[in-house]
Parts: sequence; structure tokens; C-alpha cells
Amino acid sequence: MNEIQNILIVDDEKSNIDILLNFFSINPNPYYKFIVALSGEKALQIVETREVDLILLDIVMPHMDGYEVCRRLKANPQTQHIPILFITSSTDEASILKAYELGAVDYVTKPFRAIELMARVKINLELQSSFRQLKFLYGNLQDSIAYASHIQNAIIPQPHILESFFAQHFVMWQPKDTVGGDIYLFEELRHSDEALLMVIDCTGHGVPGAFVTMLVKAIEREIIGKIITSNEAVNPAHILQHFNRIMKKLLKKEDYTTRSDSGFDGGILYINKKEKILRFAGANTPFVYLQEGHLKIIKGDRHSVGYRKSQGDYPFTNHTLEYSSKICGYLATDGYFDQTGGEYGFMLGRKNFLKLIKEHYTQNMNDQKKLFEENLTNYQGTHNRKDDITLIGFRI
Repeated sequence: MNEIQNILIVDDEKSNIDILLNFFSINPNPYYKFIVALSGEKALQIVETREVDLILLDIVMPHMDGYEVCRRLKANPQTQHIPILFITSSTDEASILKAYELGAVDYVTKPFRAIELMARVKINLELQSSFRQLKFLYGNLQDSIAYASHIQNAIIPQPHILESFFAQHFVMWQPKDTVGGDIYLFEELRHSDEALLMVIDCTGHGVPGAFVTMLVKAIEREIIGKIITSNEAVNPAHILQHFNRIMKKLLKKEDYTTRSDSGFDGGILYINKKEKILRFAGANTPFVYLQEGHLKIIKGDRHSVGYRKSQGDYPFTNHTLEYSSKICGYLATDGYFDQTGGEYGFMLGRKNFLKLIKEHYTQNMNDQKKLFEENLTNYQGTHNRKDDITLIGFRI
């Protein structure tokens, strides 16, 4: 649907304005509306109160020339988007270059041909219309992403829940974009000393990854409900198997004609402080812990969850640890160690990550979090963030 487009003509000579208006009256466009300003000062006043789609601006004017009008318009966030087409008798390269440097979109010299001028006006108005449509769509998209971020933050565990369970802990959760494909979940189960901690790295990041995290959360709620109403031992390997089957079914992974392929890598840790048991199962994700100063790694299975190539009946492995002394544990997605940086743009790597843990695990968990964040920032330097990051440390 066509809309009225306002064209502001700025020239100190009324005769020049009449010539322009006459050109457009010969081949009238019912959707063009013309506004006139006989000075640069008046033009600046008009754009404050009227919506303008294009400005035809003379350069040589007394008091305030066209260059200064253009500079002020481009310096104002409210008017900097308005395209400016200079109309002038100046034809030297320096004048033309200055016009473009100040932000003009086009330049027409006098005497000009009507057909050329009208064509350039038409093209620039079409571009401005497209810009406004894109801006509108972008605004809607940003609003949707902001709402998705609100939802994603709502499904992340509240800090007090983890604080009440662990002696100490920290959470480093940093989506690459406004929303991300990483999620961590924590649920107390049948009593206050029993809980399940999940760290999940879903396909991609941004909006696609965020949608998968919400699917993961929905499946997790079903799993937690079944655990709470049963007396059976909690089995992280079976939980990964359940995720695998359900995600392949819901996302129709048996249909090989579909191009979409979503899933996740992650680790699930069952903690029972009363019985002093940790039970872990991982999909390409390890569990790192220290006990009495010894650093140990429980490797996850080299098999992802929910993808087309994931085996629906893959038997993930449970690893059970009975502990009698304090444990310091870490679960992380690969976003932390896969970050590029340093002098040569290498990945930070798991070895550096484990070295940090070994050197600083005795410190307070909040201090450890700051060290991990500082190390990542310093290593990343000017490199772009590659992936979402989730890192959780705790003491029990």
C-alpha cells in the first residue's frame, strides 16, 4: 500500500523552488507532498515537527549553507536517517566530495534535467521506504528476541536455590547473543539433600539455540516429575537416553528429508549429600572435580543427544563416585575452552582451563569466578566471542 512521502525543498531563492515544483507538476505523483524552506534555519525547524522522507538541499545559502544544514541533520539521531540530495551549481570535485563526506546520498548539479532529477528522487524515496520497513521489522525482531531473553532467563534457576544446596558455588552463564543455546538446570528432588544439575549446550546460539533450550526445559520438567513421584535410584544415563529418544521423536529426526538438525551435548550430575554420592553421565561433556588436592576427570560418552545421527537407543554410561571428604566440582560447556584469542588466535583449550582449576580451586568460589572471567576476557582480546559460555563450580 502506497503512503504519502514528504519531500522538503530547501533553497533561499524562491524562483529555484518554483522551478522544482513545476518539474514535479508536469509529471505529478499523488503520493509526493512538498514542503518548502527558504533558509537552513527554517529547514531545521521543520524536521523537528514534521516527518520528512527526503531533502532537496541547496548548498549556497546565506547565514547557514547547505553543508552546515547537512552536518546538523546527520549529527542529530532523530534526523540522521533522512536522505539528503544536494542541488547546486557547484561542480568542482572538492564540493562534491565534501557533500558525500557529510552524508549526502546524491548530488545533482544545475542546470539539471527534470527527468534525471525525478528519477533520483524516486530511487532515493524507494530506498528510504525500504529502510523504514527494515527498521520496523528489525524493531519487531528485537522486541521478540528481548521477550525470548526474558523467557530464557525465567527458566534459569534462581541464585538462592543453588545457594541453599551448595556450601559454595558460582555460575558463569554468558550467551553469545541476547539469547543463547546454553542452559543450565538445577532441581532439588525428593529431599533437600538430593538434587540434579544439568549443563546443556544446544545446537547453535542466538534465537535457534534458545528455542532448543526451551524444548530441553519442557522435557526436563517431565523427567523431574517422574523422579519425584518414584522411589527409584536416579540414573543420569537413563535421563540422557530419554532426552535422546524424545528429541528425535519431537523433531522428527527419523524423517531424513528434513534439513533441520538439532540436539545437544551436555552433562547431568546427580548429587545426594545424605548418602554422599555423585552420579554423572555426559554427552561429549566431562565432569571435573578435585578431592584432597587431586584433580580428576570423568569423561562423558562421545555421543550427542537428539541429532539425526544420534542412535536412539545409545547406552550412555553412568559414573558413580562415593565421597567421604569435600569435593570441588566443575561442569562446563565447550564455549569457554573453544574461545579464540592470544597472540596467534589459538583456542584457549582444555589444558589451560584445567590448569586454572588446579591453581585456584582452594580460593573462594566467587573469587574463582572473577579469575575465570578475567582469564577469558584477557585471552579473547579483540577476537569476537565464538560461542555461548556456561561454567558452574561448586563445593559440597
